[in-house]
Amino acid sequence: MAYSTTPPVSELLNQFRQAFADVNLSAAEADELRDRLADFQQQHGDLEALRRQLFGLAKNHFNTFKDKAVVEWLETASALLPASVEEPLAPAARPAAFPAAASTEAARVYFSPHDDCVAAIQGFIRQARQTLDVCVFTVADNRLSDELVAAHQRGVRVRLLTDNEKLFDRGSDVRALHSAGLAVHVDESRNHMHHKFALADNSRVLTGSYNWTRSAAELNLENLLISHDQTLIAAYAAEFARLWAELPAFAG
Repeated sequence: MAYSTTPPVSELLNQFRQAFADVNLSAAEADELRDRLADFQQQHGDLEALRRQLFGLAKNHFNTFKDKAVVEWLETASALLPASVEEPLAPAARPAAFPAAASTEAARVYFSPHDDCVAAIQGFIRQARQTLDVCVFTVADNRLSDELVAAHQRGVRVRLLTDNEKLFDRGSDVRALHSAGLAVHVDESRNHMHHKFALADNSRVLTGSYNWTRSAAELNLENLLISHDQTLIAAYAAEFARLWAELPAFAG
């Protein structure tokens, strides 16, 4: 999720406090907090005040002196870590904020009809910070096209691979996306480029049968999966790179 202003320490602490109260840090909460911490760190470069308050939050929930002493020891020990560990990270490297979340986060699956898949794709696009590589048969849902343009306008490098025979279909948004400045490559063979997958920041992959169309949302039985699995991401990234090199740029 994108934010127009950097959240203050108090706002970040409240979000951690809510997760603490729930005794759970869900995958969605971890994603949102990771994004907000990365934004905050890029702006201010120092999370020390927040770190101290988080340890204080934990200590307030222990009842025995021994438990509090253990947390205090951990706080002191963590402060001894080299400063380079806490230096601002590029968005692509931001899993350091929650080192376990990126590797253990479960994949999420969505189904259509209904708008669950649309909402999932919108969230996937909005969370992209540096790169967004989209390889889909067609794009014919304005809700998704608008998100791609918005990502491009906020500085994300957006690349779109699609099938040439769908360019002139009624409702196709591919030419409009190209006109908006997105880089577009198209298949020009007699066969179809029928993939439906996307990569965000080389840290998340989206795939499944789901076509980026209104009919897929409103009528079809489709599936969509979003994963942080690095093995899957590497495989899809290699396929995207191969196709991007092979398929020609759309000339308009």
